[in-house]
Amino acid sequence: MVEHWSEKPGVDSSILSLAILSLAVLALSSCVPQPGTPGAAGAGQAAQPGATPAVVSSTQTAQTDPLITSTLVNLFDNLNQETVTLNNTSGTPLGDIISIGTPTGFRLRNHYTHIGIPITEALSVDTGNPRIRKELVTMARWSTNYEVRSEALIILANQHNLADEPVFKEALLYFHSGVRFGAMEALAVWGHPQHAIPLLKSETDPNREGIPILNVYATGLLARLGDPSGVPMLRSFLNNPSWVVRAMAAQYLGDYGDASDYDRLVNRINQEQQYNFVVAEDCIAAIKLFPKKMASQ
Repeated sequence: MVEHWSEKPGVDSSILSLAILSLAVLALSSCVPQPGTPGAAGAGQAAQPGATPAVVSSTQTAQTDPLITSTLVNLFDNLNQETVTLNNTSGTPLGDIISIGTPTGFRLRNHYTHIGIPITEALSVDTGNPRIRKELVTMARWSTNYEVRSEALIILANQHNLADEPVFKEALLYFHSGVRFGAMEALAVWGHPQHAIPLLKSETDPNREGIPILNVYATGLLARLGDPSGVPMLRSFLNNPSWVVRAMAAQYLGDYGDASDYDRLVNRINQEQQYNFVVAEDCIAAIKLFPKKMASQ
């Protein structure tokens, strides 16, 4: 069975647009001589005596880069009705991947069933090309596909550009929780904690009507970035009415808590009577914290 492209009217074109930009990144990267390849000496390698070095035409490079960039950006600007349709995967390699239950199988499943994941990997290569960056910013601000918008936010954050702060602020105020979650995930890798922490605290403000999952996730990120308010707030989430919030709080305490949290979590193992997901997270977190407990004695 062959997976194929099909056209459907009215479908958002952001996913395919991201794919086109990823091709632009890869194409532009391929124009730069890499270490160990003809035309470039590898790191620590000297030219062989008598060898004639390959010559890269600067004229050819100057013509190729703008041509690739202009063509792909024009395609991006003019795409309106493109989507990917997968039919009858049973008996195909994709169907086999979906059936695998190991950790590697789950990673492959996400990689090949959610196009945003491999696209993000491709776009994480920063070429410094201003036209591609402009399109990424446009997707991070305006894409109607919430998954793509979140992926674009994370891509921008991995470029560590302080100028993108207004884009993250805007996303944190958006009504859709998926976009806000993506913005917070972006802030975690942005590389500017002094600017990210105040933005994350806005998601934990008790005076703001929030979403519990976003609240505890933002708190976990505060702890990750070293803000002293993070761990105490995580402890308060252990008593939240939602079992999902309690489980997430336990998970983050295992990562960022101190020696006192070992006893706290062990004591809660028998208190949690209804939800085994929470019990599992309590146990995992306690195991992580055990070395800190022993070191404190």
